[in-house]
Amino acid sequence: MISGFFHSVIYEPIYNALAFLVSIIPGGDVGVAIILITVVVKLILFPLALKASHTQRSMRALEPQMKEIKEKHKDSSEALARATLALYAENKVNPFASILILFIQIPVILGLYWVILAESKSSGFDPSLLYSFITAPEASSFVFLGLVDLAKGSIPLALLVGITQFIQARLMMPVAPEKTGKGFQDDLASSMHIQMRYVLPVVLAVVAYVASAAIALYFLTSNIFGIIQEVVAHRTHRSTAKKA
Repeated sequence: MISGFFHSVIYEPIYNALAFLVSIIPGGDVGVAIILITVVVKLILFPLALKASHTQRSMRALEPQMKEIKEKHKDSSEALARATLALYAENKVNPFASILILFIQIPVILGLYWVILAESKSSGFDPSLLYSFITAPEASSFVFLGLVDLAKGSIPLALLVGITQFIQARLMMPVAPEKTGKGFQDDLASSMHIQMRYVLPVVLAVVAYVASAAIALYFLTSNIFGIIQEVVAHRTHRSTAKKA
């Protein structure tokens, strides 16, 4: 039931959009279509992602006050929870907004990933999945710009995926949480920061190479868009803070 809903509501629309783009792109370059469909999906999700980024930045700005609250109420978890919620309410920050926004984005991003993964292992589009008003592309090329075979691994693209992921992580988490050794939560935050900044780029680069150049191109486009998004979020957040 759930998988059927996901397939019809998310997977099939993205699949058909990709088929449409391939049919109108000169030479049927699937790589160009992957870039375009990734950008389109990211643009649709951009307002939500930008809002989540603003929330995260606002929460980071409150970290000094959070440390004081934690120290003050270290012996009472109930008092700590009340004081934390009061701090967020006072500064008009909803800590659950970014989580909700993330959950909304995940199915769409997964759908886009699976469509590209399926096409990277296929020789063409499945007519049974196409809408009646979408015709299967007469020709499709899995050689991106006549240079990169999307069905195989690409070391240059994989390296670019790792580099852009590192840049994006650095923009998202500019300051590493201090590992105090006094609490599990603080140490966990510090460890997560290290993994997101240094381990994840390596993992994604390996996955991008092993999966295919098509997946690498998807990751690369997504990362570049994410970098632009973080730059926009930083500027708009700083502008909003000055006005406040």
